[in-house]
Amino acid sequence: MSEYTSKMTRIEDALVGQVDEKKLMEFTSEVSKWVRVSGTREEVESLLYCQKEFEAMGYETKLTYHPAFISVPVRAHVELLSPVHMSFRALTHPFTPSTPFCGLKGTLVHESFPNVLGKLVVTEGLPNVDRVRQLEAMGAVGVIYIQDAQLHNSPLSPLWGGPTSKTEGLIPNIPVVSVVRGDGAVIKEQLEKGTVRCHIESVVDTGWRDVPLLEAELPADLSDKFLLYTSHIDSWDYGAMDNGAANATLLECARLLAAERKNWKRGLRMAMWAGHSQGKFFSSSWYADNHFEELEERCIGHVYVDSTGGMDAVVITEAPVMPQTKQLAADVIFKQTGEEFIGKRIGHYADQSFYGIGLTSIFGTFSEQDAEKNKDVLSFKMGATRRAGGLGWWWHTEHDTVDKVDPKLLVRDTKIYAAVLWRLLTAPILPYDFKAAVRDLQNTVESLSGQVGDRFDFSPLSERLSKLEKAVSKFYDGIAGIDEPGAHADEANELLLRLSREIVRVSFHGENHFDFDLSGAMYEIPSLQSALALAKCPKGSYRYHVLKTELLRGCNRVMHHLAAALLLFGR
Repeated sequence: MSEYTSKMTRIEDALVGQVDEKKLMEFTSEVSKWVRVSGTREEVESLLYCQKEFEAMGYETKLTYHPAFISVPVRAHVELLSPVHMSFRALTHPFTPSTPFCGLKGTLVHESFPNVLGKLVVTEGLPNVDRVRQLEAMGAVGVIYIQDAQLHNSPLSPLWGGPTSKTEGLIPNIPVVSVVRGDGAVIKEQLEKGTVRCHIESVVDTGWRDVPLLEAELPADLSDKFLLYTSHIDSWDYGAMDNGAANATLLECARLLAAERKNWKRGLRMAMWAGHSQGKFFSSSWYADNHFEELEERCIGHVYVDSTGGMDAVVITEAPVMPQTKQLAADVIFKQTGEEFIGKRIGHYADQSFYGIGLTSIFGTFSEQDAEKNKDVLSFKMGATRRAGGLGWWWHTEHDTVDKVDPKLLVRDTKIYAAVLWRLLTAPILPYDFKAAVRDLQNTVESLSGQVGDRFDFSPLSERLSKLEKAVSKFYDGIAGIDEPGAHADEANELLLRLSREIVRVSFHGENHFDFDLSGAMYEIPSLQSALALAKCPKGSYRYHVLKTELLRGCNRVMHHLAAALLLFGR
């Protein structure tokens, strides 16, 4: 270990040791004084508080406003008209239409009913936009979701950011409301007895409004490169865990890191987004659109913090990462907690609006509940993991108050963030493992090739990936001895940033990279997703040829980005 590395390790340990529980809870409590609905004065007040704190730490700040497409539920009601008359408390959902002024009446059926045309439909679970659109296409006129013991706010738009002429028609056109599990059981009991008439009312406030955006920045002395560190400010109700505690983590890390700015090799830029749930990641997507070239040229990566320190959030080993940041997360988490990191593949959530730009990213929502103890809660369970069971029964409800934040767990999570940020700001060579990223691509293509058989020839893509794997491995062998800053480290980091642009656009983006994919599930190589359907399609059929054409074009896109990556190594 070089003298420089030893020094940075000592400072990292000191920073981690200075994470202040009292300050964290103070930050959390102050931010959570306001119900921070996007576009409201209360949201601005919370940012003014954060701005004052940043400036006291020495950061240059900027509070600006921009228009955003925001949707906020106002009120909802569900009423059985026959065979019995009963009323139920209800919640409606962002990006669904309001009912007519007098509500909507109709026959109620379960989603398993063979014909839902012209009917109100009841179903179970956390509201899902894809299912709503399916029911709408089948002729349903409205949907009632039966949730768990709480009513969780859940936006129902497949978009990422604001609508365009290409995507505006994908927003649901039928009203959707939710009731709690107990009331849902009563409704289903009546359905089992015979025909049920129902009346629903919902009001949703959807439209363009100005929202705030707070930036805070400190540059490095000798580089114009910077790390982007972000969090969302908007909330459901008081949102103490989601996202007041994470805002506190961001502020506390900012405080500690500023004291050691003289050792930074890259600058730090922080942003606090509006329109996270209520705008489907609008502010971060707006920022990507309006800062595309700057981020592409100067940003070394994106760290996101959401929902830290939740009560009983004992699972810290399954946080979302990219293949190239998994080892960084694993090293820090093991050092801080002694736990082995499993991780999960980051996807379409957590304001990850920078895949098209090609930013390498780490973390989203962070610590989660134990799934074994959280089976009956419809919390936000992101991806197939082992233990992670979502963010708690209070997630996206009126019950997300300061008492749902555990000070000790918030300190634990903040220490991990502080260490990760420190390494990204000071490491001579950026701690990204693109060998792992290329292996991930190879494994995906190998799996697809086995599934499609002779329906599609993946061998040219496999060969190109093999060349890239060799080039990347040789590159890492060549920089293995660089453990201090300098010209060689700068050259290596510049290549890593260019490589990130190509790899991320292949691994996490499927569209023209100046546009956004929809916000649904993400396949490992989005451009090759057609292979899954092609593998099951009868050869020679109409759909077979459609899918094969689509897959070929997606494969051409991947080949193009891999060729650009190989050129970085002179291949």
